[in-house]
Amino acid sequence: MNDPSEDESSIPVSETAPTPAPAAHDDTEAVGHSAARIGRAFGLQMAARVFGTGASLITVALTTRHLGPENYGYLTSAVMFVTLWMALTELGIGEVAVRRVTDSRVATRPSIERLVQVSLGFALVWSIPLTVVTLFTGVLIYHDDPEVVKMLFIVVGSIALTTLYSSFDPLFKVHMRFGAVALADFGGRILSMVLTVVLVALDAGLVWFAVVQLVPPAVNLAIKAVAAARLGGIRPVFDVSATRSLLVESLPITVVLVIAVLYWRIDGVLLSVLSTPEQVGHYGLAYSMAFMVTMVSELLLTSLLSTTTALYAGDRERFAAFVARTSEIMYFFAFPVAVIGPILAGPIITLISSDSFAGGAPVLGLLFIAAAVTFLNAAASQALFAAHDQHFLMRLNGVTLVINIAANCALIPHFGAQGAAMALVITELIGLACSRWRLGSRKLYHEPFAFGLRLLIPTIAAAAIALVLHGFSPLISLPAAAAAYLAINVAVGPVNKRFISETLRSRSDSATHDRETA
Repeated sequence: MNDPSEDESSIPVSETAPTPAPAAHDDTEAVGHSAARIGRAFGLQMAARVFGTGASLITVALTTRHLGPENYGYLTSAVMFVTLWMALTELGIGEVAVRRVTDSRVATRPSIERLVQVSLGFALVWSIPLTVVTLFTGVLIYHDDPEVVKMLFIVVGSIALTTLYSSFDPLFKVHMRFGAVALADFGGRILSMVLTVVLVALDAGLVWFAVVQLVPPAVNLAIKAVAAARLGGIRPVFDVSATRSLLVESLPITVVLVIAVLYWRIDGVLLSVLSTPEQVGHYGLAYSMAFMVTMVSELLLTSLLSTTTALYAGDRERFAAFVARTSEIMYFFAFPVAVIGPILAGPIITLISSDSFAGGAPVLGLLFIAAAVTFLNAAASQALFAAHDQHFLMRLNGVTLVINIAANCALIPHFGAQGAAMALVITELIGLACSRWRLGSRKLYHEPFAFGLRLLIPTIAAAAIALVLHGFSPLISLPAAAAAYLAINVAVGPVNKRFISETLRSRSDSATHDRETA
């Protein structure tokens, strides 16, 4: 599913305390960050997310083993329904704030601190009605399912918490200060794991596991608020005119975000309506495991957002080269996920949970493929957003959402959770084909076919290792397949020493160009 953009001509000059470009020294430096700084930002977040993912795996393993497929299905139903409303927490204001500050084409640019203050003021007001509406609609839909309703009354609190902490994110993106972001993510996952261990030890009931869902957003809010205050003395500003300006500019993004969240979560909600709690439990577990791997694309692209937007504004040729290299990196991560993941899906799901979830192995295999396609879609999505092509993405995402809902309604009654997974794979492939075509038609991207063909060599070798070691624990087969993939890449594959050095040099060149443009 893709992210958004809008036409260049429709970008308004900021109305929120604009500052002359030469005086906006901190923001200009943020745009012109070095390759080393990008690397540090990505590495810091990746390290925190890797260790945090280990904690999340333990949390999932303990929860599924303790609750079983049916109760875990009830919990998943509540969580997925609340997540449907998450697109309305931030409304795309963060992306607009980053783009306003990093767009070197305008004579005056706003202070990122001012934009975040306005965003925070809006968040404080908006979080209350959004929480109420989410709870009200959830009770209406699940009124015949008291277990889900009880958990909705708890999980819905994450709506308000997320609305507040997401308003700080643009500040960290522009200043390339991701220490607080990494700490918040890691702390939330660790605290969730600790609380889950306590609940399992006490043989707690189902409702208490819904309380765990509030821990990550609460930790995010606490840590990011403190860090944001240190960066800019953040306090809420209730400025109607400035808020309206942000909302109007972010409207296309908001529409795409709403469509995207519906796209990613409607399958679970439809599954809870059209199938059994056990099928929802299988799908929820497989989904949480498969899409943990997308943290790589998420963190890398977050670190590159301001550079990508600045390059499009200043040099289209460098922008196209930057997008192509980013796409190659995504291919490097996506290939083994799409091939090795389905091969080892069965052993992985029983290792993490228990034999009662073994029926979810085919679902996990399909979702690994969907997650791999997501790597590539995310790169195309960010490129199109930077290229101000939100309107196209809005239309594309609307079409793919309709296709996804239709496919889910057709497949779920016959195949259950597997049907929902198949629908996701189909629509992800459609979205990828259309977004790549759009970039190519605008001469902003050339598909790296040669790179992909060379990448097949290490991928096939790693798949062979996974097949040979299939009967062993994934703790053995996964590292062995990964090691083979990396080693053969360095030896005969496309991601070798030359590729790495060229990538680092291109990042450095882009940073130099950003500074000159600014």
